[in-house]
Amino acid sequence: MIERKAILVGLGGRATNYWMEQLHGHPHVQVEAYVDSSQDCRQRAADQGVDGKKIYTSLDEALDACEADFVVDVTPPAVHHKIAARAFEAGLHVLGEKPLSDRFEIARDIERQGAEAGLKHMIAQNYRFNGGARTVRKMIAERRIGPPGQCDVTFYKDWARGLTGSHYLTEPYMLLNDMMVHHFDLMRYVLGADPLRVQAVTWNHPWGWHQGDAAHVIHFEFPDGLHATHVCVGCSLGADTTYHGDWRIDGPEGSIAWKHDAVRRVRQHQGDGPLDEPVELTEPPGDMISEFLAAIDEDREPECSAADNLKTLAMVFAAIRSAKENRRVTIE
Repeated sequence: MIERKAILVGLGGRATNYWMEQLHGHPHVQVEAYVDSSQDCRQRAADQGVDGKKIYTSLDEALDACEADFVVDVTPPAVHHKIAARAFEAGLHVLGEKPLSDRFEIARDIERQGAEAGLKHMIAQNYRFNGGARTVRKMIAERRIGPPGQCDVTFYKDWARGLTGSHYLTEPYMLLNDMMVHHFDLMRYVLGADPLRVQAVTWNHPWGWHQGDAAHVIHFEFPDGLHATHVCVGCSLGADTTYHGDWRIDGPEGSIAWKHDAVRRVRQHQGDGPLDEPVELTEPPGDMISEFLAAIDEDREPECSAADNLKTLAMVFAAIRSAKENRRVTIE
């Protein structure tokens, strides 16, 4: 694999708590520049050991000062289209944080620009690279419980607590647009199908800290009689799930449960005898950055490409429309 040079744009908590470690620890990535318009964010990066000579106030400054192969965009969703457009103009590939955008029409335009430029554009749907997700996907594809008929996902977390003033707390439907995009993408990935329709009911609890709704029940209709539900309390202060949630998938030959990084298969057919067994995680965790670099080296679409991610984002915005309009919505 060829070593590639990166520019990290956005030095907020997600960048300093996750992306710096991932990029600095990757054997085939050299970070050439760090960008943020906020003096506080730039200072925090410097305090964490980043060379001040490599920190810039804008992507334009960084592009003038160094050569790079790709941009890692960790800015807020409303800024993603500006960063991507400038990177594509400069001939750089983009690995961007989700969601692709906070507006679907802009997301489509961003994807179009990358495709027309002939550059790789991957969205960081890192939950797909979990060994549990990859193992359950393989089990579904192998029909270990027959064709799946129902998938139920629950999520209970104190999501974004303490991030006072953050867009995670102040913008409407941010839990859906920023966090649930992971789970909706996992539904498509694990089940190997795209939903047709959605109905969502959302609300806030009186003890919550989000201005936008942080609890919901959502029902997706998939092809071939497959149904999926998503139940969430994003301001939960009780027993919690992992960030990927608790999953149960049922079919005519039993069920698969994926909970707290453990997978089980259960079958209770008359005459066959009951089956309740742990499932070894046969599929190793993937490496999101290595997948992105391999796509560049091999000149192919990366997993979680912007084009593929539009289908996940369509689920998010259809669910938001359903909640706003109190009706079932067709996903197009």
